[in-house]
Amino acid sequence: MIRAADKPKIIGIIFSFIFIFKNFLIKLYTYMDQNKAIKFLYNLSSKLNKFYKSNSKKKLIINNKSKRKKIFNPVTNFDKSFEKMIRAYIVKSFPNDGIIGEEFKEKKTKNKNYWIIDPIDGTKAFVAGLPTWSNLVGMIYKKKSIIGMANFPELKKTYISYNNTSYILDKNKKKKLKTNSVTNFKKTKILCNFHNQNKNLKILKKLDKLNKNISRITLDAFSYCLLAEGKLDAVIESNLKIYDVAAIIPIVENAGGFITTWNNKNAEKAGNILATSNKKLHYKLLKILKS
Repeated sequence: MIRAADKPKIIGIIFSFIFIFKNFLIKLYTYMDQNKAIKFLYNLSSKLNKFYKSNSKKKLIINNKSKRKKIFNPVTNFDKSFEKMIRAYIVKSFPNDGIIGEEFKEKKTKNKNYWIIDPIDGTKAFVAGLPTWSNLVGMIYKKKSIIGMANFPELKKTYISYNNTSYILDKNKKKKLKTNSVTNFKKTKILCNFHNQNKNLKILKKLDKLNKNISRITLDAFSYCLLAEGKLDAVIESNLKIYDVAAIIPIVENAGGFITTWNNKNAEKAGNILATSNKKLHYKLLKILKS
């Protein structure tokens, strides 16, 4: 027989059990959903490569998105075709997820998942016939980048990151990625790209005095992937958008690297971005960039 005095305790226990069970179901659903997303990206990379191979001979149509005549910000028919394709697959497999892409309007999320798409990261390289352009697809959950893929159809390489590990798929071989541990600033290899922002040239001059291995070249997402492989030590860029970095963040971090804004904020905020191979080097460069 249950006494009246015991009823509040029993009710409290029941509610606690319901709360714990509900949280367990949410975590289980999130885990299953992420596993589905991981498989989705693996399949998507091969579909993107097949799509490009079958359409690569089509006529290239180029337009300039920039409102400033002196700046060339190209968009091609391939950018739009890639994004339409990726969006269609996402909507089919994850109808409740949101989508943010470079070329088309945002699709609002009905849960807390957002897919971030840069259909061709490195459109200038693509237009010039260089092989370093990529398809970037990442997932953000609760404003945190958790899964990322950088697919390079011409290089026949795919970088993918999930569950705290980053990998490269190259010639049907899968290999874990690990960043460098070099902290000697004079020996580090650094790539910079300030995207026509001349106000940042003072920073470049300051870096040049400290390190002669700094290059002002544009490899777009490939720079960050080389960093994750341990072939570069730092990448410094300005004026990036969310679709430029969302897929890259987990690839760098899960290989052991660090990626933030120049103000040491979450890289998901985009803008001015610093990526490095290790914590010590990261803080050395942050001091220079902040000053």
